[in-house]
Amino acid sequence: MKLTVELIDEAMERADSLPIFENSHRQEQANLVGCIGEIVFERYLAHHQVTFKNDTISTRRDYVIGNSLALDVKTKDRTVRPQRHFDNSVPLYNHPHQRPDYYYFISLLREKSLGATDPRRFKEAYLMGGISLQDLDRVAKRWDAGQTDPSNGTTFWTACLNVQMDQLTPNDQLLETFRNA
Repeated sequence: MKLTVELIDEAMERADSLPIFENSHRQEQANLVGCIGEIVFERYLAHHQVTFKNDTISTRRDYVIGNSLALDVKTKDRTVRPQRHFDNSVPLYNHPHQRPDYYYFISLLREKSLGATDPRRFKEAYLMGGISLQDLDRVAKRWDAGQTDPSNGTTFWTACLNVQMDQLTPNDQLLETFRNA
């Protein structure tokens, strides 16, 4: 999905109304990235006529899909288009109380030349797919803060669970699940 000026402005307004959450590594920038991902996801659901309730005020989940399916959106900003072998992360500092039925992952492509704080640096959003909590807990690789993934050189600033793109449930299958919720 191409990111429009209007979408970015809406995300900035939403992010500006939020507190800086405890354990937030990137603070205001984390809020902006998360709000862009949420708005992209909301538009995606609306486009596909999936009913949902926004519950982003909660830290336990972001949405209730249909009448019962709890879902949390995780958004990552990247400088390259996502590839099948890339990872998606769920930080463990929220994991004891954040137990949605599904996690959904969005990657934002940013233009490095626009600087680290320019909100217009985000150009595209990629809706990667999702994973159930049970599958995440079963297949994810755990990384502790300070560990380095030798496959890509990433040193983790916080403990997290990582799943590769090819471990995610594809969007067409998720849409069916969402419509039946």
